[in-house]
Amino acid sequence: MRFRLTKGAVMAGLLASSGAALACADVGCEPIWSLFGGSRACHNHVVIAPGNDSRLNLLALLRDSAGLGLASGNTYPDPGFDETGFGHTFLDWGMASRQWVPAADPLADAPPGPCERFGAASPAFAAALGANRAVPEGERSALAAAREKLVARCADNTLPKVLSAITLTSAPGKAFFGYLAASDAFYAARWDEARTGFAALVAAPDPWVAETARYMVARAELGAALARSIDEYGFFDGVKSADKAAAQRAKAALAEYLKAYPAGRYAASARGLERRALWVSGEFPALGQRYEALLAEAPQDGAGLIDLINEADNKYLSNSENPDPRGGGLLLLAAADLMAMRVANPDDTMSSGTETPLDAATLASQQASFLRAPELYTFLQANHAFYVAKDHARVLQLIPDDARRASYTPLAFSRQVLRGQALAARGDPNEAGFWLQLLGGAKDLWQRPTVELALAMNWERHGKLDQVFAPGSPITDRMVREILLAHSAGPALLRRAALDAARPREEREAALFTLLYKQLSRGDYAGFASTLPLARGDAPVDGLWGFGPGAAAPLGLFAKGKTAQAGFACVPLGATVAALAANPKDTHARLCLGDFWRLNGFDGFAVLDTAPAKGALGGAANDYPGTPLPRGTIYAAAIADPRTAPGDRAYALFRAINCYAPAGFNGCGGADVPLAQRKGWHERLKREFPRSPWTQKLKYYW
Repeated sequence: MRFRLTKGAVMAGLLASSGAALACADVGCEPIWSLFGGSRACHNHVVIAPGNDSRLNLLALLRDSAGLGLASGNTYPDPGFDETGFGHTFLDWGMASRQWVPAADPLADAPPGPCERFGAASPAFAAALGANRAVPEGERSALAAAREKLVARCADNTLPKVLSAITLTSAPGKAFFGYLAASDAFYAARWDEARTGFAALVAAPDPWVAETARYMVARAELGAALARSIDEYGFFDGVKSADKAAAQRAKAALAEYLKAYPAGRYAASARGLERRALWVSGEFPALGQRYEALLAEAPQDGAGLIDLINEADNKYLSNSENPDPRGGGLLLLAAADLMAMRVANPDDTMSSGTETPLDAATLASQQASFLRAPELYTFLQANHAFYVAKDHARVLQLIPDDARRASYTPLAFSRQVLRGQALAARGDPNEAGFWLQLLGGAKDLWQRPTVELALAMNWERHGKLDQVFAPGSPITDRMVREILLAHSAGPALLRRAALDAARPREEREAALFTLLYKQLSRGDYAGFASTLPLARGDAPVDGLWGFGPGAAAPLGLFAKGKTAQAGFACVPLGATVAALAANPKDTHARLCLGDFWRLNGFDGFAVLDTAPAKGALGGAANDYPGTPLPRGTIYAAAIADPRTAPGDRAYALFRAINCYAPAGFNGCGGADVPLAQRKGWHERLKREFPRSPWTQKLKYYW
């Protein structure tokens, strides 16, 4: 998606002295519940991995270098609306950074534009003007008033011109006047005029004017450098079309400013603009070295660290205009190597990898760069072996078993999880034991749930679901347990889970809802009748389409849901189920069951019927027998059965045709019926039941 901004607003953002680039958040994210970390996804792992957001990997490596965990505390951040499915197993850059930087307010005003910035600088101008007693009082008043008028005219150029009406005689007054004229040109994007005006003031008699003018020369040069990168529609086209000569002049001007004012009021901003000038110039190797040095000196937490990581990623690491993001130092090199190992996830048809993954020879040539970090280097080699070369035995050679530590830093934990993944890929009989040992030291946020996921997947693959739900099971994560209940558990296990008073009510009710739904949809009517009394009387009826792992179950639907509407008589669901238990072919009861599904919004509800990918949690086993009975199949059977009562047949015809209203798509499930057949049903309804209320209601077929 491209965002159009005014040229002034674009320049205001590009010329800001520092600040983070904001990544666009994915709107809604359904994680694939596996440890696979090789492809880019909307969710990330606490494990340092190729598919992670590069900023998250960089943060983890920085924190690891200080012996710290990824999180600064022991409380999980509140999830955003698009992170509710993450549980405590997955995260994204927003969750990691929110521990230090509050989430952006989507309703907040847009960042200030050039005219707002011009106005915001008024107090500094007024203070400097007031401090210079050599400026006559009349000139001081005229200059202060002129600046306010210039700010107003910046936003509305139909206002009268300002500076032509001012006459000054004092030298310092003329210096301030020159500064206003150059500023007026700067905020109007007249870069040459601004540069010339500021350059004429670097030796001004007023110290504030002299310093500020020298700093603004560089900003004017950067403005000129970037001007050609903004097209006529206000889109930023990248730095490839920037004026490189102007960028070089900006670099020189910034160096002159810092030489003259090493501790000046704009020194920090000037150093940030030096990085901006390197970016605009396309000097990416030098930019990478600059970021590496800053990252090495950065605090290990706080907003400043997050801003720096955002900037380094946006301008260097993930910048498509950077021909080789591996030109920085050790941290950036490791992060870039991981990005270059991205491969498609076999359990996600929408995923893709790097077009040309990092080759082993290139990685081998970097060994000298990692002499101070041998464990990081072998970790990179192991990632290449696992994701690119698919050499799982090599992973085990590179990463020794170290699963008995008391705690783990991000890199140490990532190494062990990758080893466990290799054990799983090889079908090693000791895999489950490895994960059980690793649980003891997985104490940082997101670590234990990650190991629980791995262990649960092992037990699921090996037919040991009972161990997940056994008393005292080490697998306590709600999301992991509820995914297995939804997709893998059979009737007996679901019933035990629903009755397990030692577990939270939310989990028991998720198991009970799943059991009731599958009993009813798969024809176990006697089982449903015996299970229904377990649902509490005040259970909610709302939330069906929000139901899933981690969400409340709308258990009340089965006891208090709608069962009939005017024109077609149906008894309460319990009585309908009793009739079906006595005779599963009871046509009227089946039609009433169809109405229960329809009236309570179950059409299209497939969260409990759609198995996850084979390589994901819940995809390796399905111990629940049978398949759902779609409404469409109920109607087709009633129409075809010569024993169906006339009123029931008319209703079945009416409902079968309405399955395709209003756009011709099947909303009832089951096999699609050709349009010609639906036309035949419509004609049959009119022919055989001309006086039926269902015939009167149905004017069309779809």
